[in-house]
Amino acid sequence: MEKAPPSRQPASWADIPVELAGLVLGRLPAHVDRVRFAAVCPQWRTAARQGNVPPPMPMLLLPDATVYSLPGSEGFHFPACTGYTDACGTGNWLVFSGEDGCFLRDPFTNDTVTVPALSRNRFQRVGDESNDEAGCSWLEMCKGKLPDAYKIIFCSPHLIAAIFSYRSVQITRVAVCQPGASSWWSVLGNGPLFVDIVFHQRKLYALSCVDTLFAIDISVDHSTGDPCVSQIQQVIGGLEPWSNIFLPDGVLITRVNYLVESPGALLLVYREIDLRFTRNWNKIEILEAERSRFEVYEANFDQSQWAKVTTIGDDQVLFLCQRFGRSVNISHKEMPGDRIFFMDNDGYSKKVSSTCSVYDMRDGKMSTPLPMVSWKPGTVFATWLLP
Repeated sequence: MEKAPPSRQPASWADIPVELAGLVLGRLPAHVDRVRFAAVCPQWRTAARQGNVPPPMPMLLLPDATVYSLPGSEGFHFPACTGYTDACGTGNWLVFSGEDGCFLRDPFTNDTVTVPALSRNRFQRVGDESNDEAGCSWLEMCKGKLPDAYKIIFCSPHLIAAIFSYRSVQITRVAVCQPGASSWWSVLGNGPLFVDIVFHQRKLYALSCVDTLFAIDISVDHSTGDPCVSQIQQVIGGLEPWSNIFLPDGVLITRVNYLVESPGALLLVYREIDLRFTRNWNKIEILEAERSRFEVYEANFDQSQWAKVTTIGDDQVLFLCQRFGRSVNISHKEMPGDRIFFMDNDGYSKKVSSTCSVYDMRDGKMSTPLPMVSWKPGTVFATWLLP
């Protein structure tokens, strides 16, 4: 009796040829549709990258997992982002809270990395492996006070870095751990008050509250294989000191700064904000942001100073928000360059709704790319995603 031929497995949409994917993507009318195509599975994402279509622009992600594709689109729900608790400072990684610590996940690839609980940490002082008296006293001062992870960045498959914030004592510390570790963070027990960190050209840099830039060298503990800080040194001094300015007409002038890695350069971006406020029993309540101005400085490592720049390049756009800063190469067909996208309410008030705005470096004018989109800030911040 003749055997029946083996049955063929039905073709999978995941096996779509790259050439065919390019034809499909080329007919999609909006970036948001291309994003949906690329988000289906890793194979479709690869096809979208290799297809002969322009790369999608960054997307605005709101706390309720609604996503808007630039330069303009209707919002759609992105299930892979549901429940994120914070933005990661690098890549498309988002922070999610787990039963025992937290984990990072890329919503486009579903790659997931576990991170130790913030309580699982040990303190170190550079150049001294032992727990000296000063280190123990600092540990005792913070005993029972769990830190906040002010910013987490995925540096490499072997390194995750963060700024730990102890609000009760107004102290911040740089912490490092290995991706996937469940034991502890290694926390730098000495150093200034850090406000931002960035991984630039395979090196970790931290910015202090007075705009001083430090280079942080990471080594490996040979007994455990875990990363730890081996050296910290100042590489660029701060600029002129800044303090908030209260004007008699009820305007508070304040400033927010960001460290941003740009092609071949490290940028310090200042956002100066005019905030309309009112005093209520000696408590300042922010009513709205009236105006923003930006200044950009480039790190000149040879001269150990910040050099002011008037342009970020006709093919570059900066995307800024709390915990996040990125420079993106764009095509003139997509949108003009030399601009800065930012969130109006970048964490300064929980009562004021936020929107997305754009600052043009060439003329200092602002515009709104998504005029109908606004959201109420809360414990979770809106952020940017790059498909």
